[in-house]
Amino acid sequence: MKKVKCKRVLLAAGLVLLATAAQAQYLRTSYFMEGASTRLQMNPGLQPTRGYFNFPVIGSLNVSASSNVLGTGDIIDVLDGGEDLFTNNKLFDRLKDENNLNVNFNTDILSFGWYHGKGFWSVNVGLRMDVGASLSGDMFKMMRNMNGFAIEDLAGTQQKYNIANQKLNVSAYAEVGLGYSRQITDKLTIGGRVKVLLGLARAEMKINKFDVDLGIPALPTGIDSDDITSGNYSDYISRAGEFRPEDWYGSHYSYAADASITTTLKGGGMTFDNTGMIDDFDLDAGDLGIAGTGFGIDLGASYKVWDNLTVSAAVLDLGFLKWKESATTIATVEGSENVTIDSQNYDKYIGGDFLSLERFDFAEGDPKEADLKTRLASTILLAGEYALLNNKLSVGAMYTSRFVQPKTLNELTFSATLRPSNALNLAVSYSPIQAAGKSLGVALKLGPLFVGTDYMFFGKNSRSVNAFFGFSFPMGGKKPVSND
Repeated sequence: MKKVKCKRVLLAAGLVLLATAAQAQYLRTSYFMEGASTRLQMNPGLQPTRGYFNFPVIGSLNVSASSNVLGTGDIIDVLDGGEDLFTNNKLFDRLKDENNLNVNFNTDILSFGWYHGKGFWSVNVGLRMDVGASLSGDMFKMMRNMNGFAIEDLAGTQQKYNIANQKLNVSAYAEVGLGYSRQITDKLTIGGRVKVLLGLARAEMKINKFDVDLGIPALPTGIDSDDITSGNYSDYISRAGEFRPEDWYGSHYSYAADASITTTLKGGGMTFDNTGMIDDFDLDAGDLGIAGTGFGIDLGASYKVWDNLTVSAAVLDLGFLKWKESATTIATVEGSENVTIDSQNYDKYIGGDFLSLERFDFAEGDPKEADLKTRLASTILLAGEYALLNNKLSVGAMYTSRFVQPKTLNELTFSATLRPSNALNLAVSYSPIQAAGKSLGVALKLGPLFVGTDYMFFGKNSRSVNAFFGFSFPMGGKKPVSND
């Protein structure tokens, strides 16, 4: 019987978790660049100096992520070391009790904006993907040990793990948005964007409880740990550190599990055998389609306190996605086992993949039990800017808080922006929280080209990196001059 392997799922999540480190949903460094259309993504109440048309797909491309685990130096060490993931001591020593990850990918397939009268209109059709994960240090420790690492230290010992609150969420959706902003007075400008959301796919894994108690038998007669570490016991090594089946007989094994896996995907998802157990995961790219619908809204405003001082605020991604029950599959397990290993049950509990789902009896559940309505990851933004040299230069500060799972991401950004013309804008920024003070942000708009990052690495080991690329052309007239 073909089974989905839980260890492969967790390993894939772990690889993503450990191989990314950054934080930014949008490019904060561009917020005060009046010639850049990217600022509208952070506040629909702002207005560019003129209309724009972004080149399809690559005209507004942003990739970002956040992790509280590793920095760029750690990743380089892992790659240079050439070791397996779980046998890398440098990597393992950097893990925390709680290891969190958030990844975000944005691209506008089509986006443009133009002035009409006193208002500014904008349209975008884009793709979004969000990933959130939380894995405990004990989960990695168990996977490391059960992968055969340092087996000589495990022989004759008791391996006991109590793991809870492990989460992995992935969602992908399309967005069709219509925005409008208007200068109400010579001091106040307000704006908003309504968005229709089309869900493409999502996957969710929850491990509420996973308790394992395993008695590892002693080494075979005549074999000790010195034989293993010195490499003299070639047959033992050739079996990747596995005991013979009879070496396990009489050992104690117990577990208690409460977990679920949910997928929503038109044309694919989990499949089950005739006993109701997970059999495989199918994906037919030709059948992909809309697996859910939703709605979102962005709100923003800016207010000129004095001639040179402007404050602004925004609330982004207020909304939800409702996933189709017909495209949803769910597998659950809630139970426990307490056994003594013998020849009759060795293959089920010890042989093969230690963490295979068949061992924990993941069975098909009712899609009605799944959470079919998910909220968007909303963001609150507060900013202030002081203009100098007839508005050609400005200094500003911005605070953002993005309500993602498993933990809200906060950042404070200080920036200086040079904007001599619509064709040339340059900004530098400093965001100390996520990068622990070890990076700078840089953004440049030169004609139609726009590039930038909030986290340009400097120092020994920065935990944050991100990148934004854009390519746009002017369209329509310039921002009208207020007569108020």
